Amino acid sequence: MNPFASMQDALARTRLPRERARQLPGALYSSPEVAALEKERIFMTGWLLAARVEEIAQPGDFKCLEIAGESFIIARDEAGTLHAYMNMCLHRGVPIAEGAGNARDFSCPYHAWLYDLSGTLTASPYMGRCEIDMKGAQLTRLQIALWRGWIFVSFDPAVEPFAQFIAPYEHELWWFRTDECRFYKREVLGVDCNWKLLVENLIDIYHVPVLHAGSFGGFLKSDRNALEFKLLPKGGWTYEQKSRPHSTGGRQMFPTLPWLEGMPPETSMKAGLYPNLNLSLRYDSLRMWQILPISPGRTELHMYSLFAHSAFDDPDFARKYDEYQRFILGAIANEDGPMVVKLQKAMASPFYVPGPMAHLEGAVHHLINHYLDVVSPTAGAR
Repeated sequence: MNPFASMQDALARTRLPRERARQLPGALYSSPEVAALEKERIFMTGWLLAARVEEIAQPGDFKCLEIAGESFIIARDEAGTLHAYMNMCLHRGVPIAEGAGNARDFSCPYHAWLYDLSGTLTASPYMGRCEIDMKGAQLTRLQIALWRGWIFVSFDPAVEPFAQFIAPYEHELWWFRTDECRFYKREVLGVDCNWKLLVENLIDIYHVPVLHAGSFGGFLKSDRNALEFKLLPKGGWTYEQKSRPHSTGGRQMFPTLPWLEGMPPETSMKAGLYPNLNLSLRYDSLRMWQILPISPGRTELHMYSLFAHSAFDDPDFARKYDEYQRFILGAIANEDGPMVVKLQKAMASPFYVPGPMAHLEGAVHHLINHYLDVVSPTAGAR
């Protein structure tokens, strides 16, 4: 059954030019059938952020991760090569590892089948009478790529080359020099809403002076009426604005990012990579937000924070970072969080009618139309 079949008229209105378009219908945020299609057509086919290279830095380091309910491992072997493969024993499918750490190999906790760091089977006890030759068998491998200090993976062996996927962003993201920064920590926040509501919320600057009036709502110095989005292929977007650093009162807490020296301290950039990444620059910091679906009504938000290398020379860095992350995540948890939970409730109501879109939702309109192109190409087709 096609879950989009009953929404054709509503989706046709989303497909209109932004000035006449309406938001997506609520069922797309609450339907298990839609979530299953999203897994199949988005999360199992494209390139997805998995980790920061510093998280798996040394030979033997590994990290177990999960995207859309599928568990996998990223590990660095003795030669320093990164590998990504499914966390699923070739015997009965049991996960062979948990968490993160440093290891020489992985032993399945069910029947002790042993795998090296590349995911190759090296031992399978008491299988001598089996006529199926498993010598050198490999755990199902994922495609893997490195970009500016980030590790991307794809579950699809026929995925487009990573260079082709990232090409539209290479020039536009001149400011996102995360390979010239140092990663500090990943923070994780769970929110009771559909993943798309958080993706849209992080793009939407329309709500910032209203919902965030008590935190960073007054930091933006750009004229909102004049703000323009640059829309990139395949749902990507970017824009420049004038805004103060993210901290209490908007004061600068960390050294200026080296490539911004000489630029105004209000320099600020934002961008998005489809389907679930949000990139943010302030004068003294960079952030990558990753939004991961857990269920139709549950999402994890991952925040990666990066700073100039010189920031870590400050003996007070840890305290400043604690203040920084409490300020940002406090706004997300106490302001955005309750609001998107209310949005999720509205999406499930038969009385919800998708509203029109503001100029400041131009990137949202661009992204959700690409989403429809991918998940249901014929839905309200333009």
